[in-house]
Amino acid sequence: MSKSESPGVSVQPKSVSSTFLFPGQGAYLAGVFGASGPAFPAIAAELTQMDEYSLRAGGPTVTSLLTDPASPTLDNLLESDVPALSLAIFASQVVAARLYQEEFGLSPTLLVGHSFGEFAALVVSGALTLEEGVTLVVARDRALRASGASGGMVAIEAGCRRVEHLVAAMADRSLVVAADNAYDQVVVSGSESAVARLADVACALGVKATVLRVPYPFHNHRLLGQANELFTRTVATIDPRVPRIAIHSPVLGRRIETSEDVLEVLSSHLVRPVHFLGALHTIRAEGESRFVECGARSTLVDLAATTLAGISTSAPFRRRADDAGVLAEVRVLYADVETKLQVTAAPAPVASAPAALAPVAPEPMASVEPVPVEPLPAQRATSVASETAGGEGELSETEVLGELKTLYADAVGYPADVFEAGVELEADLGIDSIRQTELLQRARKRYDVPEADHIRITDYTTLESIAGLIVELNHQGARV
Repeated sequence: MSKSESPGVSVQPKSVSSTFLFPGQGAYLAGVFGASGPAFPAIAAELTQMDEYSLRAGGPTVTSLLTDPASPTLDNLLESDVPALSLAIFASQVVAARLYQEEFGLSPTLLVGHSFGEFAALVVSGALTLEEGVTLVVARDRALRASGASGGMVAIEAGCRRVEHLVAAMADRSLVVAADNAYDQVVVSGSESAVARLADVACALGVKATVLRVPYPFHNHRLLGQANELFTRTVATIDPRVPRIAIHSPVLGRRIETSEDVLEVLSSHLVRPVHFLGALHTIRAEGESRFVECGARSTLVDLAATTLAGISTSAPFRRRADDAGVLAEVRVLYADVETKLQVTAAPAPVASAPAALAPVAPEPMASVEPVPVEPLPAQRATSVASETAGGEGELSETEVLGELKTLYADAVGYPADVFEAGVELEADLGIDSIRQTELLQRARKRYDVPEADHIRITDYTTLESIAGLIVELNHQGARV
């Protein structure tokens, strides 16, 4: 990707070292580059090149998915075109990483890919060429389809040891721990029926569980063994190189240092678990403190922010943004560097006599939450009943909307003013249906309205429509 000059875009002259994080399944936002693409024409050139490589390998094209906001959503692609979704996730990550380096001066000292994100990390590291990466993505989906694999995954809000005990108690051979993401987020994969039963058991024990929308039971050696064997045949045809940029694999649990390591990651990533929590601790212990999300949304920096202290994070494409919006996110990392330089350069005060020192406020952690399982935000002291407009328990849609803006902003880490009239929660802000479901349940509990058993969250795409739903449910409850 060649450097472009764009009016109104100012980049920092000095390089800032960061850890680049590459997410896996779900890291897609329709038209994520649509608003910023005109400022960076190299984005279109890079995507066009990937389309050509994919067609050569018998795969789909993805330029329109990443540049047109009216493209199919994540849910649409999960139902109708998983191969296009996979290539779009990979393409968005490679493009974002190169944009950060060549346009914004971010220097990756370390690359970390989560699950499928390791494919993009390997390309950015130089271990794979772009054509090899695209070819492998296409071959991976072809192998999964050919194997006839099926199943599901569930995120459980508990530590890994407790989840392992739950899985063992289920006595179902299809169930395996697929990913250890955070202190309170572990993902299990298995057959659809086993995953559903595990979710029910967890909930009965008071442990929150969220069945995920995924096309396959990833990281499951019992269910994806055949698919992995088919994919390994394509892996054997490539000749990888030693990475030029350091890369840590959560699947291997160590650095990828040789071409043999590259082959091991690729030929086992479908069937081996992801130890992302362990990876975070390892790289933080090595001194890494700045993390940037490569690709759509902010899944991995959210996990990092809730797990590690003393770090700064950035997710330039957490939502569709123009060049100025992307740059504002990148500048978070520059601000962190400048603050630390000022602290280092400040002369030490000369004390003439013992005195009480003013307390130093600790560095604030990012106000973000793990995905997809999120803790409830702190409740306001003021009761909802005292804030209703009509009295007698009736809610005012205007006041509900105002409160929902605060609730949603706190939950997803956005300023409240982004929830302007008519803004689409997924298409414009990147809040997927899983997170929207979680947030709707928070809102329902906050206002103590009845369960919405037959509600389809995709029918309520704006905060105004959610506010209207809450008021409607409140009226229903009042009539009971």
